[in-house]
Amino acid sequence: MKDLQKIKGYFYLLPSFLGFLIFYLIPFIWGIRYSFSFSSFDSTFVGFKNYIDILSSPSFVLALRNNITFMIIGIPLIVVISFIIAYIINEINAPKYIKLAIMLPIAIPSATVAGFFRKVFGTGAFNLIDSKYAMTVVLLIYLWKNTGYNLIIYLVRLDQIDKEIMEAAKIDGANFIHRLRYIIIPLITPATVFVLILSIVNSFKVFKDVYILQGNYPNPEIYMLQHYMNNKFKDLQYEHLTSAAYIFSLVIIGFVLLFFLLDRKYSKKVVINR
Repeated sequence: MKDLQKIKGYFYLLPSFLGFLIFYLIPFIWGIRYSFSFSSFDSTFVGFKNYIDILSSPSFVLALRNNITFMIIGIPLIVVISFIIAYIINEINAPKYIKLAIMLPIAIPSATVAGFFRKVFGTGAFNLIDSKYAMTVVLLIYLWKNTGYNLIIYLVRLDQIDKEIMEAAKIDGANFIHRLRYIIIPLITPATVFVLILSIVNSFKVFKDVYILQGNYPNPEIYMLQHYMNNKFKDLQYEHLTSAAYIFSLVIIGFVLLFFLLDRKYSKKVVINR
């Protein structure tokens, strides 16, 4: 009976798996051929020439640097802010309308968001979008739009923490810092890893807002890898586009592996403490 239920479960997952296989995995693997070809119209094998070309391209280096800078600053920032807000809401048992206000930006269209930020930060003497501080505006858009996602995850996880553990720690003399470091953070680590991965995914979506703000060739301070790949796609330079995509994929895989190692480290601590 259990085996039958397990098989039924796999059948429910099958449509999603087939969609992922056909529209993501197969094209991703198939694209490797383009990255080692002379061009999209000439499949002559050229080794790592395309990778060397894009790594020596100033526009690619600029885009990669901007993306990594954005992720290094934006992802830890959104995780910390989301956790702090979630913790405060959980502690004070905030009304539902406060949670709704924080999650509302999720539903607002990108064109509206970009229009608002252009009006506030792109005109007059306070024009940050065309200045060297343009990345600040992109970070604000990212934080404003995506904090709500993380908030939901953290609120659910914080609500699942056994209150008796916290009360016992208080009785034993543990202050707030000790409870945070030795109880709360280890127990919410799986949720934090999921939030980090979700934050990486959402960091790619900010390109849409940047594109609406300034088009294909924006301020160099906010020229992203998606701009580079978009422009290569328009120029039919698929060999450079795919090579850039695989290099960036390696960067993302590196971040994700780091997060999973963090999860394993804290999970072991929680098991030992128990």
